[in-house]
Amino acid sequence: MKPVKVPAFELFLHEMIPLAKAMGVGVELSDDRSLVLTAPKEQNKNSLNTAFGGSLVSIATLAGYGVVWELMKNEKAADKPQWHIVVKESRAAYRRPVIGDLRAICERPAQAAIAEFKEALARYGKAKLKLRARVIEDGQTAVDVQAAFVVTR
Repeated sequence: MKPVKVPAFELFLHEMIPLAKAMGVGVELSDDRSLVLTAPKEQNKNSLNTAFGGSLVSIATLAGYGVVWELMKNEKAADKPQWHIVVKESRAAYRRPVIGDLRAICERPAQAAIAEFKEALARYGKAKLKLRARVIEDGQTAVDVQAAFVVTR
């Protein structure tokens, strides 16, 4: 059997964010377009046997956090300071229940937004990036999360 390489972000989540490990969050896909996280329903269900609302907003937030984390991991060279990422604000819209496993998608921002973000970070040592993450089931948006992440030294 061929060994499977666990993405660096998934290792970080499980080591540094205990909730992510308890939820069973894993990285399904990380490419130039988006970051996709998944988690099993069994560990994230409510009394109605659908996905718990707190788990839904958490996995969407973690997907946004991961996009920022992956942007910043290349900025952590030996001559660069350690960066801190926090959620400044978020808003969630619950559109429909999730019956099966959780799947959150956060699309990467446009190159212009990344350039503006990195320019502010270089100039002020602090920058904000607004992202949208969605929990999708059967091709439909179940939860839509808009969040602003702040990065500081």
